[in-house]
Amino acid sequence: MKAASWSLIPALLLALLGSSYSLPADKEKIEEGRYALLKKGGLVAGSEHSWTLWRLPDGRFELEDHFQVDKTARALFGSMLCPGMPTSPEFRKSLQKSIEPSDLSAIFDPDRQLLSLTVSGVKLDGDKGVGLKCKTSSTSIECTGTSDKAKLRVHELRGLFWWYGIPTLLRSWLASPQESSSANGPQKIAMLSFGVAPKLGDKVEIGMKFEPGAKISWGDKPALEPADLTISNLGPDTLVLGDRSFRAQKHRLEVKVAKGDPLSLTVWTDAKGVILAVEDANRPGDFIALVQYKNYSNPPPATSTPADKQALVTSLPTS
Repeated sequence: MKAASWSLIPALLLALLGSSYSLPADKEKIEEGRYALLKKGGLVAGSEHSWTLWRLPDGRFELEDHFQVDKTARALFGSMLCPGMPTSPEFRKSLQKSIEPSDLSAIFDPDRQLLSLTVSGVKLDGDKGVGLKCKTSSTSIECTGTSDKAKLRVHELRGLFWWYGIPTLLRSWLASPQESSSANGPQKIAMLSFGVAPKLGDKVEIGMKFEPGAKISWGDKPALEPADLTISNLGPDTLVLGDRSFRAQKHRLEVKVAKGDPLSLTVWTDAKGVILAVEDANRPGDFIALVQYKNYSNPPPATSTPADKQALVTSLPTS
C-alpha cells in the first residue's frame, strides 16, 4: 500500500502544478522565404538569403534573415591588411573591426513598425561579432556600429529607414498597399547610412573619404539623418521574373536627405502585401526577387496568388 500511495505523489504534484503554472508560449512561425539577386533574368550565385517571420507571444514580430558570407570580399579586404599596403592607421583599424554580414534579427511592434535590429557576422580573422545594433523609442533612435555610434533625437514621429538589399525591411512601409503618401506629403523618417569600403581596383590612399553605400561597410561609421519618404502607389502591373509573370501592385519609394544622393526604389507586391521584387533606380534591370515563399498562418486557397506558392521563380540560369 505504501509503495502504491508514494507512486501517486509525482502524478498529483504534476496535476496541481499544471493547474497553476504553464510554460511560456512559443513564438509562431508566420512566413518564410528566400530572396536572390537577378541580373538579366539570371540568378547571381551567392546572392540568395533566407528569411523567417515569427509572431512573438506578446504580439510583436521577429524577422530573421540569413546571408551567405561573401568570401571574395573577405579575401579582398584581408589582402589590404598585408604589410606594405599604403593604408592609413584609421582605415586598417576599420578593416580589422569590419563585419561581413551573415545574420540579421529585427523586432517589429504589433503594427509592424521597426523597434530594433541587430546585424551579426564574421570578422576578417574568422571570429564572430556584432556589426550593428539599433533601437528606437519615442524620444530617440540610436545605432551602434563597429567603429562609432549615432543618435538622433526625435521631435516628431520618425521611423528608422534602412534598406540595403533586404526587401523584408521595406514591408512595414507598405503595410497599406492601397494607400499612397504622395497625396498627403512625405513622411518624416530617419535614414541610416554607413561609411563605404573601397571597391576592387580602387586606390587605397591615406585619409580616403567614406561615403554611404557598400555591403561590406555595414556597421562602419553609422550616421542617422532626418529625411523625407514619399510612397506612391503606381497601380496594377505585370512583373516578369525569369520564365514567370505575376500580377502585382507597383509602388515607388523615394527618400530625400538634406545631404547626399536621393534613393528611389520600385517595389512590386502581391495582393497580400508580400514583396515580390525590388529594383533600385541606381541599378536598373537588377531585381532582388522572391524566389521561394511559404505562408504558415493562412493556408493558400485553391485559387491562390503566385506568392502563395512555394516555388515562385523556376528555371533561372545562374549568372
